[in-house]
Amino acid sequence: MLSFKQICAISLALLAGACGFQPLYGKQNDSSVVRDRLAATYVMPIEGRTGQIVRNELLDRVTPAGTPDGTKYRLMVKISERKQGLAIKEDDSTTRYNLTLSALYTLLDSTGKNTLYQGSAQSIASFNIVDSDFANLAAEKNARKRSALVLAEKIHRQLSVYMSR
Repeated sequence: MLSFKQICAISLALLAGACGFQPLYGKQNDSSVVRDRLAATYVMPIEGRTGQIVRNELLDRVTPAGTPDGTKYRLMVKISERKQGLAIKEDDSTTRYNLTLSALYTLLDSTGKNTLYQGSAQSIASFNIVDSDFANLAAEKNARKRSALVLAEKIHRQLSVYMSR
């Protein structure tokens, strides 16, 4: 006799299969359409050190096998950064900041003339301010890097969903 949990698990599996659910990166006839489309994307250089971190992470995610010979798409990303004080003491000194990275990106065809998809992504990382200038610089640099990695992940996820259509 099946228990209630087993019946629920079987029902859930049948319902998920009936709704047309497919994993985004799953194998479909021994090839993944999303991976192939992403692999044909050239990520254009992004301005600044933070842009370099975002581009490198995007390259690792989009084209893990290296730059493709024939690209079908070009990805152009523009990043802006904003630092906002959060915790302010009575003497008007700030002890905590939010570092916000915002990206506007455009997926173009191989000629770079036709826009196929546009999107935006944002990432926020916080860091504390202490008495040591070196510690403050290291904390801000670390927050910038964390935020850049999350930003690249969000861009990659949105492009993957677009290319799965």
